[in-house]
Amino acid sequence: MKLSLKISPLIKLLPFLCLVACASIPSPTANWHVDAVSLYDSGHDKGTEIIGVQQTTLRAVLSNFDTGEVDVLDVSKPTHLKRTARFNLGLTKGEELTSVAFHPTLDVFAAVIDAGNSPGRLEMRSASTGAVLDRLTVGFGPDAVVFSGDGSVLMIANEGEDFLFEPLNKQFFSPEGSISLVRLSKTGHINSHKNLELADVINHQTIVINQGGRFMEREIDWNGDGKISKKIDFNGDGVIDKKKVLLGYFEGRDVFGTETSGEKKILIPVKTHSPALLEPEYIAISPDASKAYVTLQEDDAVAVVDLRTEQVISYYGLGASQHKTDSHYDGWVKFDQALTGLREPDGITTVADGRYFVTADEGDTDSDSASLADNQPTSGGRSVSVFDAATGTLLGDTGNQLDETAFANKIYPERRSSKKGSEPEMLVAVELDGIPHVAVGMERAGAVELISLADPRHPKVVALGKIAGDENKSPEGIAHFEVAGEHYVITANEMSGTVECFKISRHRAE
Repeated sequence: MKLSLKISPLIKLLPFLCLVACASIPSPTANWHVDAVSLYDSGHDKGTEIIGVQQTTLRAVLSNFDTGEVDVLDVSKPTHLKRTARFNLGLTKGEELTSVAFHPTLDVFAAVIDAGNSPGRLEMRSASTGAVLDRLTVGFGPDAVVFSGDGSVLMIANEGEDFLFEPLNKQFFSPEGSISLVRLSKTGHINSHKNLELADVINHQTIVINQGGRFMEREIDWNGDGKISKKIDFNGDGVIDKKKVLLGYFEGRDVFGTETSGEKKILIPVKTHSPALLEPEYIAISPDASKAYVTLQEDDAVAVVDLRTEQVISYYGLGASQHKTDSHYDGWVKFDQALTGLREPDGITTVADGRYFVTADEGDTDSDSASLADNQPTSGGRSVSVFDAATGTLLGDTGNQLDETAFANKIYPERRSSKKGSEPEMLVAVELDGIPHVAVGMERAGAVELISLADPRHPKVVALGKIAGDENKSPEGIAHFEVAGEHYVITANEMSGTVECFKISRHRAE
């Protein structure tokens, strides 16, 4: 049965017309509920991006990329989240706080700062006073920081996504991404550090070879005035319109910009697997701290790090998700169009026993339909995928359950149908009644969906929780914790300046 709903400006105001009965939609309340129980307002309009919880003390650290601040929250009463401290990290112009993580047991949190065209840094700080305990220069563009379960290892994904423009030769270039591996003392101080470089992966059999037509949108100071202009007259003809203008070259490929998007969306072609385009996004450390799995989003791959030998030992190509979707923003919602989408995951996690890693297949690149080669897949799987951690073999994915469940709950962002749908962003593993699950934040739908991995070859969406409010929420970071045997997930909603706490509970039939 097709899902079909005609949407007009008037009909959008009539909620009852959005109710759709269809057997193909996964039931969001079959066994579990995900219910919002509290909302923390940071007092800022935006910026609340990454959150991490220390289970032993039931405290959380929350980063704000817009203000450069870290909030410490008391989550011991999930129905009433309370801020206990706020620390301004004292960043300088051009720096950005990109990620935080709470040490599993110590009164310490880690923060990473992106310094633009200079190497970034790691700061180890007291969670009680905010004082700097230790610091370290890391790679370019640090974007995520995670601790191992025992707190002895800390890893950083240095994305290296910033681009520079050299006007004399009209060349664009970018620093290479890398992975920082840090060993910590029992007091949380830095014992050792190694920066792991990433190899050219084009010869790995499982990596998708691009035939052309994919690009990344990047903010680049093209004219060298020290700011990013939203609109700019690239060709100097005195008129700013939607035309594409050739701006220069990246590794021999043409780089274009659209004048109405200015320097905020300069189009970098993704046609080679050069080290400059290997951009580590997020990291999952195995439960025994023997390996780490690092998403390389733009390359649709995962790098595997052996933490004992401190080397990148393998790359897993993630392939494409194939299912039916709604791929046109045309006023109709119809999940009947074929999608072949490169997974290009953002978030990644491992399950409790370490047998699987699970990815949130958001997508990051974009496609130029006029230049796509025949059968070239688009960007973003719109799915959550389960892989064998030992071999990288795909076991199964959710297909289009994520978008269909959002639609069934009247929060599907139809305006994003021609883009990447509801956009699964970050995810966290949750063990419920001995069965592995993951909770995933849906960036564009403003929700959390709970997925059962009881059968890893057929992961199933079993519940959805909505983030409160009508404004743009954009859940980014997500974490799990327990209080008195009850399970909770918490999301940092970067576009509303809030944090939402959800309780996961079993639905009991009367």
